[in-house]
Amino acid sequence: MTLEEVLERFPDAKPSGKSWMACCPAHEDGNPSLSISEGDDGRALVHCFAGCPVDAVCEAVGLKSSDLFPQPSTASTSTEPRQSRKKPGNCRREAVKPQGPAFATSSETVAALERGHGPVSMSWTYHDAAGEPVGIILRWDSPDGKKDIRPVSRYTDGWRIGGMPGPRPLYRLPELANADREYVCEGEKAVDAARSIGLTATTSAHGAQSPEKSDWGPLAGKEVIILPDNDDPGQQYAEAVGEILSRLDPPAVVKVVELPDLPDKGDIFDWVKAQGDAVEPDELRAQLEAMADAAELVRPIQSAPADDRFRPFPVDALPEPLRGLVAAGSQAIGCDPSFIGLPVLTVCGAAIGNAARIELKGGWLAPSIVWTAIIGESGTAKTPAFQLVMKPVRERQHAALQRHAEAEREHQTELAWHKKNLGQWEKLKESSDEPPRKPDEPQAERLYIEDTTIEAVAPLLAGNPRGLLLARDELSGWFGSFDKYAGGKGGADAAHWLSMFSAGSLTVDRKTGTPRTISVANAAMSITGGIQPGILQRALGAEHRESGMAARFLLAFPPRTTQSWTDAEIDPQQVIRYAEVWNRLCELPLSSGTDGHPCPRIVRLSPEAKAVYTIFYDSNGREQAELSGDLSAAWSKLREYPGRLALVIHFVRWAANDPALESDATVDAASMSAAVQLVEWFKHEARRVYGLLSETETEREQRRLVEWIESKGHPVTVREVQQGCRWLKGPGEAERALQSLVEAGAGSWLPSPKGQPGHPTRRIKLNAVYGMPVSPEPDGVP
Repeated sequence: MTLEEVLERFPDAKPSGKSWMACCPAHEDGNPSLSISEGDDGRALVHCFAGCPVDAVCEAVGLKSSDLFPQPSTASTSTEPRQSRKKPGNCRREAVKPQGPAFATSSETVAALERGHGPVSMSWTYHDAAGEPVGIILRWDSPDGKKDIRPVSRYTDGWRIGGMPGPRPLYRLPELANADREYVCEGEKAVDAARSIGLTATTSAHGAQSPEKSDWGPLAGKEVIILPDNDDPGQQYAEAVGEILSRLDPPAVVKVVELPDLPDKGDIFDWVKAQGDAVEPDELRAQLEAMADAAELVRPIQSAPADDRFRPFPVDALPEPLRGLVAAGSQAIGCDPSFIGLPVLTVCGAAIGNAARIELKGGWLAPSIVWTAIIGESGTAKTPAFQLVMKPVRERQHAALQRHAEAEREHQTELAWHKKNLGQWEKLKESSDEPPRKPDEPQAERLYIEDTTIEAVAPLLAGNPRGLLLARDELSGWFGSFDKYAGGKGGADAAHWLSMFSAGSLTVDRKTGTPRTISVANAAMSITGGIQPGILQRALGAEHRESGMAARFLLAFPPRTTQSWTDAEIDPQQVIRYAEVWNRLCELPLSSGTDGHPCPRIVRLSPEAKAVYTIFYDSNGREQAELSGDLSAAWSKLREYPGRLALVIHFVRWAANDPALESDATVDAASMSAAVQLVEWFKHEARRVYGLLSETETEREQRRLVEWIESKGHPVTVREVQQGCRWLKGPGEAERALQSLVEAGAGSWLPSPKGQPGHPTRRIKLNAVYGMPVSPEPDGVP
């Protein structure tokens, strides 16, 4: 299939740089986390940032992973450069219809597919509540036992090849209205088998991996019997449907009936077929109804509280070219988008530095200073993501230091002449002329630093009035430079850093060097880096949480995912465009007041942006009133962060020549809305991370194990855990760890699949989405 044909299966896809972002159909996806792009060989590259396997994503939209490759007849053989090939450009509006021709009738649409695939083997028609056909699922069976499934759907302008738009109707919808007991099967073929013995049955469209895309409302308040297939996907589908039905208003009364003597991967079709002609349909129906009567009610599946789940980083809130860099970079590197999104916000804010401030109201000015920290274990690709963001910064600093080295050589020559001229002047005892002026020592342009001692930082800030960026791949060294002392040098250093968050004044008395006292009026210091969770707990001690040091950081701690090979690469033009925008930010004019100190330009809010921020401010205040301790301190700093991030977004749009930006002197509602969206995400992460800081060793190990199981996407055996979790290698450790999950209510033991030969193997499944607990925090000083 071509990329255009693949995108037809994702009608909500929106362009994002060189790729498209869509909601992943293989899991409940509130924010688009599925990236779709085109590889150099013409195939479609599909990547879910939540960790869903490619096969699961494809199955959810009626595709096979082999469909992502171009067919020989459609693969490009032109010598035309790949970047000039036409790509769909109207995906943003295609949320209501897929691409491709429209046909007047469903028969014409099916005939068009049959011309390329041959006669259809089986088909199933979906109807709306009025009984009108709205979609058809077509199936072709090949002699080798493989099957190919394609949907066609009705839209306002006719029938088209592609999936039905959401919310999709249930199969056999008109029949559901008059029945009090419904049966839910996996797949239309299974539904038809249930109907053949007189049951009212239904299923959801487009695969077992996307039940949430269908409208289950017609089953509200009814008794629903789920008949799962005899395999892991069947169990997962049953659980997903059960959870959806428990959330209806009123909730459905749910039971699960596992049919006896099913073969591996078998379903009700196989159960009915196995009876042959010896048992009448009415008798089979009576047997199944009796099993349903005897089945126990399924307790509503309790999802973890929303605040315990990791939400995908809101890439769409970033302006271009940052959005494209984050989307493409995370896919190519194989890391979470936040690994790039957080440092890129800090780096762009540091480039603006003391050149501008945003006025939130009269007298309240906020700088573009952003402190961010990525929390992740070793091996989670923090470093390559960090290097991608820092590339233009390092290149500009390298060029600046080369210029400084040349200036130093010239300065030495000037000093030699000065020494000679001074000697001649001293020989003229009666000369009334002023002595020759000593040439000024050249100042190097510094953009970022890694040294964290205040005595080293102060002279660099004095020589670089725009401000500086502290960028460390590992922030543990920075925390370690002052976390051992409460009232001595370490404590004084911590106070200086707290002041630099707001570009406050900095005065340092040095024991050596000239001058001994250094004073910086607007010491602007941006900070970004990574830190491992265990180190964070030790480094971010109580004194730094109480002082507000922790509250100043925007944090992200995405769950660890399994690294897998990808052919995706970052378009060099994407990196070049980011570097161009960042360098333009560095060239924003830096003005000085009459006292010689930096005098930032003031950027004000448009009335619409002010309204957006006012709503956030009031909501944030109500939330903070319900909090205490660490979270209350965090909310107090997050109150200003929409202004800081809006300032960064505004000038990135300016540097990128965004045509929608009306004025470089006014922050508009679009920039403020994007900033508020980011801050709401950071609030959610703050709750999760502060829960992490309160974890016991046992809780931390359980979370680590659960995240590993989640990354597999299916129930796991003790042996799989022992092989995959390197920290559980000791005799019996894996089984004891899994048993502790069961005792904590996070998991349940399952028997081996029916029909599996050999000794039964216990498997464990997770009961619900597992997140870090948020424990009440002790009162602290905001």
